[in-house]
Amino acid sequence: MAFCVPSPCPKSWAAMTTTSDGRFCGSCQHEVVNFSRMSEAEVMAWLTQPTAGTICGYFRAGQFAASPTPAAPRWRRWLVAAIALVGLKPLLAAEEAAAFSPLRAIPRATEQADAHATAPAGQVTIRGRVLDDSTGAGVAGVEIFIGDTKYGAVTDEQGNFSFTMPQKWAPVQKNKVQLRVQGSPFVYKQQLVPVKTFPAPAPLLVRLKSVPGRGEIMGKIMRHDPPMKPPVK
Repeated sequence: MAFCVPSPCPKSWAAMTTTSDGRFCGSCQHEVVNFSRMSEAEVMAWLTQPTAGTICGYFRAGQFAASPTPAAPRWRRWLVAAIALVGLKPLLAAEEAAAFSPLRAIPRATEQADAHATAPAGQVTIRGRVLDDSTGAGVAGVEIFIGDTKYGAVTDEQGNFSFTMPQKWAPVQKNKVQLRVQGSPFVYKQQLVPVKTFPAPAPLLVRLKSVPGRGEIMGKIMRHDPPMKPPVK
């Protein structure tokens, strides 16, 4: 289950009356829950309560962004230096290139195919990477939906995604399909990306544009299911 705030509220958080769980909005006569200091897991636990119902929430933009990749441990850095000194630098370079290739995917719930994989006959594989337009960094957790369906993929920690679908499928019209790409509504704008499915599409590079401000967001929360792996027949 995922959640978003599709229609941010322009009211002033500071002007609202403090309550035990957040603040009370005198305009809509509704409590706005302060989720800004909670983790994603804590927010989801709060939203799945039987009494949750319709909820207005207050968030910090980007508060659920993926954690940066930790630095390599000291022993590994020493090992890398030792290998270089004994003349195995070419081997090391090959290893490092494989480990940090921008198209290298980490498996998730949705399919993350190898960058060089070939789709079976009658199927097409679409793969690519989603970047933050303002920083150029890969964006984790972006949802890529195939048209208006419930199918697609979710980007991995480096922003990579991949899925395979039938070549002759209702969402594919005249060898074209439209992808709906949406990152956190607290930070990014949703965008539509048209893709040709024949001949085999080259890897995509999608740049998500920022929403104005990228600061704080408030409004009614909408829950939805993340994309499912597409059918293969």
